[in-house]
Amino acid sequence: MIEQDRKRRIVRLLVTGLAVAAVAGVAIAGTAVARSRQSAGETAVAGGPDTPAATPSPANLATPAAGTANPATPSPAPEPAATPEPVATPEPSQTPGPEGTGRKPAIPPKPAAKAPPADPVAACKTWLKEVASERGEPAPGPNAKVAARLDGVPGTVMILADSKYWAGCDTAFARNGSEGSIRQPAKIAKPAPGDAEAFEVANNLIPIKGKEYAYYWAAGQLPSGVAKISYTFPDGRTTDAVIKGNYWLMQHQTATPWQEGSAPGPQIKVTLFGPNGQSLRTFLLVWGEDTCAQVSHGC
Repeated sequence: MIEQDRKRRIVRLLVTGLAVAAVAGVAIAGTAVARSRQSAGETAVAGGPDTPAATPSPANLATPAAGTANPATPSPAPEPAATPEPVATPEPSQTPGPEGTGRKPAIPPKPAAKAPPADPVAACKTWLKEVASERGEPAPGPNAKVAARLDGVPGTVMILADSKYWAGCDTAFARNGSEGSIRQPAKIAKPAPGDAEAFEVANNLIPIKGKEYAYYWAAGQLPSGVAKISYTFPDGRTTDAVIKGNYWLMQHQTATPWQEGSAPGPQIKVTLFGPNGQSLRTFLLVWGEDTCAQVSHGC
């Protein structure tokens, strides 16, 4: 009996302890919920009306009872349409011509034509002195005289010579606003009739009255036995050199203006004649090789 009473007391104590623990757990849980709600309320007040509400955890969401329809799930708010980037408006093209604004390409103005020097002798002596100084080759000295001279519409062709050397000079190229032309100075010695280099020409473009013309000039010593020198040019015209003493001079300007891109045409033909008019020799000048007989500038 004593043993049974003792067991009953133990059971009562266990039941009483469990009851007290349960009551304490409920109280703790209630206190936590109250604090949670108070904290949520304080957060909303502190953040203001624009503060987003706390997102409930999945455990706190109510599960609908069986047999009832699921409440409509709100669809997410549509994202705002992307604002299209502004299309860059192409700036007007600055390229002239048909691929740009339609304007014609700007053609650079040609240099204004200048008249040949008023004193061709003084000009030729100055140019000759500069050439001799630059090249360091023998040339007529400062006491050189005019051995032959030919005045034409384009300019003046002359020969300056002293006792040892001679040089040809032309003033027509000075119309371009630059210096004139000097032929390679050489030692005084009559060339042979068959020496083709002695009859080379210089070919330049010269401006006259707003247009450009092909122009040729030449000068040299007269070979023995030669009485006439004729040049036939691509335009079909023939020009005879002017013979003055032991020298000869020639200048030729085309009748029609030069056209850009035009072909050189036939080769220049040189014919030498004897005292009786007989043809001594005929030869053709090679373009670019026999048509640039000047050393003061290119052709």
